[in-house]
Amino acid sequence: MTISINLTGGIDVGNGYVKGIIRGEGADSATNIDEIDLPSAVALITRSNAVPDADSEAKSKMDGDFYNELDVSFASPLIGDQYRRLFGTRALSAQGAFDEFDVVGRRSKAQQELSKVLVMGAFAAKALRDYVRQNGALPTAVETLSVQARVALALPINEYLAHRTSYAAEFTTGTHTATIHNFDTLVTVKLRFVDVQVIPEGASAQYAITAKGEPLMEAMLADVRRRGVALEGITSADVLAAQHTVSIDIGEGTVNFPVFTAGKFNADASTTYHKGYGSVLTDALKAMDDRGFVSGFTSRKQLAEYLQAGPSPLKRKFYEKVAQFVEEEMLFFSKEVVERFGRVLAVVGATTEVAYVYGGGSGPVKTFLYPALLAKATEMNSEDAFPTLYLDSSYSRHLNREGLYIAAEAVERKADAAPAPASRGKRSVRDTGSEDKELAAAAV
Repeated sequence: MTISINLTGGIDVGNGYVKGIIRGEGADSATNIDEIDLPSAVALITRSNAVPDADSEAKSKMDGDFYNELDVSFASPLIGDQYRRLFGTRALSAQGAFDEFDVVGRRSKAQQELSKVLVMGAFAAKALRDYVRQNGALPTAVETLSVQARVALALPINEYLAHRTSYAAEFTTGTHTATIHNFDTLVTVKLRFVDVQVIPEGASAQYAITAKGEPLMEAMLADVRRRGVALEGITSADVLAAQHTVSIDIGEGTVNFPVFTAGKFNADASTTYHKGYGSVLTDALKAMDDRGFVSGFTSRKQLAEYLQAGPSPLKRKFYEKVAQFVEEEMLFFSKEVVERFGRVLAVVGATTEVAYVYGGGSGPVKTFLYPALLAKATEMNSEDAFPTLYLDSSYSRHLNREGLYIAAEAVERKADAAPAPASRGKRSVRDTGSEDKELAAAAV
């Protein structure tokens, strides 16, 4: 028996974390929205050492953070094996082959299998959560969840230019099967992606900034004025109306510099710097090893989680020593980002009206990076300094996912409003052409 489910989402697959929004269907679709936040990592299980939960526990498990507990295998042309994979925080402490994005090599995120694993796993988990919430129990062994999914994804700017078409096509070709192993009864989810939008990282965040409006702008202007930049006569409405902007989107593996000229994404001036906050952590771990400091961290993910949690009274000295190594690398990284920012301003600085700084890696480096960016902006535009607004990381790390979700919904609304061609029935994947891509790019 097949149970059909329609899902729409925006998934920001970062090198460090997956941030996503997926909306279900039904009468409560406006509130049936899951927000996803999990480390971009899985542990491949090569032997059966993950014990399933009883079927009776399904409802209580779905009320928790199921995305960070997912145990799933795939039968898909995008995945080269059918090993079980443990997701998110569960993967960080599991016995298995740990898989995270390579932020050192030059292989695009679009070319790494992990990006497909994380997207498909998120949609499979959402489908099961919705079924259990509605029915109070797991599907039976003879029931299959059949998902039609719409999704907007992001790639670093340089990778977007090279891989956006092939990346989308990989998802929309054929059907992908996910088998969820969390419970005694296996659950089969068949995924078919009916539309995939690919948007440059950072550009999607710009759409979300515009959607948040003047309250967000007021808070950011107050912050920059506290740092000694007067910006006399500039209001939040002025900033919102800006058509020429530069952004600095700091992720774990990359820093993207999306440029908007006359309100449109300027691919010619935009660029990606192939280092990020994850590079800082990797370099810090190497520095610890080189200096004989035994940290015990086996991955940058573990180090990131440790720093985010803060010191305990019994480990304060150890924490402070670890933080010193990381801060030293942050200083070097900040200098490099400012130098790249200067290169972008050398091209578009004369017309730039406002600069934004955001992203999951922006918070930890703010102390070092923000003063240097303000100084560079003043140096490049001494007669008419533009505001450089540093968004708080508590919400800025989610801006890309919110912008992606806005784009996915915009294309969905257009597809729903369009009459189905009489000779071909319901609109197919290949009917979503360039006009939909343009709509996604102008979603706000």
